[in-house]
This record gives sequence, C-alpha cells and structure tokens, in this order.
Amino acid sequence: MQDGELLYRFKRILNLMQGLGKLCMGTDGWKEFQDISQLFIQRFNDSFPSECRVINTYTEKILSHKKYSSDEVDFIRYMLDIVSEEYEDKEKITQNQKPNKLFVSHSQKDIRIVEKFVDLLNRIGLNRGTLFCSSVPGFNIRQGSGDIFDYLRAEFDNNNLFVVFMLSKNYYESAACLNEMGAAWVLQQQYQTILLPEFEFEDIKGAINPRDISFKLNDKYNRTSAIGEFKDNVINFLQLDFMDSSVWDYSRERFFNEIDTISASPIFTLEKPKSTSRSI
Repeated sequence: MQDGELLYRFKRILNLMQGLGKLCMGTDGWKEFQDISQLFIQRFNDSFPSECRVINTYTEKILSHKKYSSDEVDFIRYMLDIVSEEYEDKEKITQNQKPNKLFVSHSQKDIRIVEKFVDLLNRIGLNRGTLFCSSVPGFNIRQGSGDIFDYLRAEFDNNNLFVVFMLSKNYYESAACLNEMGAAWVLQQQYQTILLPEFEFEDIKGAINPRDISFKLNDKYNRTSAIGEFKDNVINFLQLDFMDSSVWDYSRERFFNEIDTISASPIFTLEKPKSTSRSI
C-alpha cells in the first residue's frame, strides 16, 4: 500500500468513527482501524516520531477498551492532518522533479480508436519519451523490460503523469484499467476523461468524478472545441511547441473522420460488449 492510499484509508476510518459512532464499527471495522493505524505508525514513525507517538497512545487506548470519545478521534485526526499536510508538500516538490509524461489508460479491446488517438498525439509532437500507451507499438513497453505490472508501477512512480482515461464499457470490464484509474486517483495525477462512442456520461463510475470536465468523441457539436482545449493543455503540460493552426485543423478533422468511420462500421458494433440488462 502506497503512502497516499494509507493516509486516505486512515482518514476514511476516522471519518466513519466520527460520523457514525462505535456501534457501527463491528469486528471488521475494529480490525481495519487496528491494521491501518499500526501500518501508519510503522510507515511514518521515523519522519514524524512525536505525532506517531501520540497516535499510538490513543489508538492503543481505544483498541483496548473497544470504545472512544469524539475528542479522542478528533485528536488522532489532528495529528494525522499534520502528517498529511507535510507529506503532500513533500510530494509536490517530488512531482516537480519528475519528468512530465502523458499516459493513455484504455482497454485493449478499443485498440482501433486508441491507435487513431495516439496518432493524433504524435502529430501534436508527443514521442516515446513523453507518451505511454501499452497497446501501440513505439509507445508501449519495450521488449526485455520485465514484468508488465512492475513496469506500469514504475511509470506512475517515476513520472509526473497526465492520465487520459479512454472510457468505454470495455474499460470498466477490465481489472487492469480499473487499477490504473485507482492508482491515478490515489496519486492525485492530473487527468482528462474522454468518452468513446456508445458510452454515456451517466455510465461513469469508480474513482472518476462524473462532474469533471470531459467530452465524447462522437459529440459533433462540442468535440471540436473540447479537443482543442485538451490539445492546448497537453502542449502546456509537456512544454511543446504550438502547432500551426492549419496543420492542427487538418489533423483534428482527419481524426474525427476516422473515429466516425470506425464507430459506424459493423465490426465496431460486433466488438461492443453485450448488454446484461433485460427489457421489461
């Protein structure tokens, strides 16, 4: 468990204790409180000995009696907030020292659309050093790089990522995709959500906030301005040279025409996952 996730889970269990009281804790709740608090102390004791000593004193007292007061939980939360704020400050410094990179999170089953999207990014000026997409040759994992999951973990650890979520029903059926989504959320990476054809805003779930700015590739009314803003954000993030407007216009319209052709093809229809809902 990474530090960011550990801090989040500790805050979550404390919020539960504050908001709902000890009666709802149950055996599983008490065990989670014990496991998370002990792991937190082990992980942060060297850097925050005073705060961890106080947290340890209060958690041991609570666990020994299996009861607590709101003041005790508030004080643990106060110590946790001190650690969390300093940790976040250090993370910001670390992030500034890492190279910037675009990470395309997608389902392998959507490769026909993803390939066209990566081609558009390449035209903007992205290359292997600034773009990672596991399904597209030239931007994927190099041969001989070892375990794929270790490689992906290193991408998240060693780069300041801008994650592009290519959401579809296929995406949500992939455990690997959902793991990438969770990792990006825990690490608080900057991200852009793009909805593939046949996927709607109300289908968004999980760590992605459906109220965040996103756009649909088959929304012909809004997609031109939306992808233009996305292009500018990517260029600023990676500090690339701006494209000539006529080149961009041509590349953008070529991309949209390719997407419309793919989404209208019978093969695309066959590739879509079957619905599990029943009509009444």
